[in-house]
Amino acid sequence: MRPLYIEGREGAWVGLETPALLVHVPGQAEQLFPLQRVSRVLVRGHVQWHTEALLACASQGISVCFLDNDGLVVARCLGQGDDRQCFRQRLVDLLGRADGGARYQDWYQAMQRMVVQSCANSLLKHQQITVAQNELETFLCQQQNSLPLQPVMPVLACVRGLLFAQVVELFQNNGLAADSELLQEPWLDLPKDFTELLLWDFRVPVLVWLEGLSAYPDYRQQVGFFYGRTLRVERLHQSLLNKLHAWLVDLF
Repeated sequence: MRPLYIEGREGAWVGLETPALLVHVPGQAEQLFPLQRVSRVLVRGHVQWHTEALLACASQGISVCFLDNDGLVVARCLGQGDDRQCFRQRLVDLLGRADGGARYQDWYQAMQRMVVQSCANSLLKHQQITVAQNELETFLCQQQNSLPLQPVMPVLACVRGLLFAQVVELFQNNGLAADSELLQEPWLDLPKDFTELLLWDFRVPVLVWLEGLSAYPDYRQQVGFFYGRTLRVERLHQSLLNKLHAWLVDLF
């Protein structure tokens, strides 16, 4: 599926010639766009819409966004949800793009900047220390090395394993099992990527937790620490999933 961009002018209109949109722009040949191939419609400028064409888009789950001549959104018609709007279908569309891997990396890096900044904010809250994003990982390593109850990294490794197991389960609950054909591309490993993003939410809490212990925690204690944050993991995972879904919708 592809987005349909319509540049409007006086006398332009969109009608319906089932099962396609019929687009008329003065000075150009009329064009047909099958509804099953349209992901969304963006209209810029003056374009008259026939009611049946707009309703056909709505019934097929195709959103229509109206922009003024300056590119500002003035109205939006949201179609009813269907399979084309679901997360799995959007992933299928992403995998079908030649630039899908590069686009996904852009999204992942944006999310990485977001979670690192959140970690920096957490550090400021707990220890009143301000650290730049590009220096945060080095600073946290230095903090870990200064703790008397070494080592810290095995605790984070344990947390990473427990977190990965929960993330896999959460994806499965959303209809995306770890062995799904949608995760067979070398560049798309959502459970691994989500685990690495969510792990940033544990880095400062792990330091704070270990600083308050009088003895190095055994495995049961580490599991207990993680279990106390599982509801938060669910919320953060859903938030990331919503962001990915919204990004996919905008992409297509």
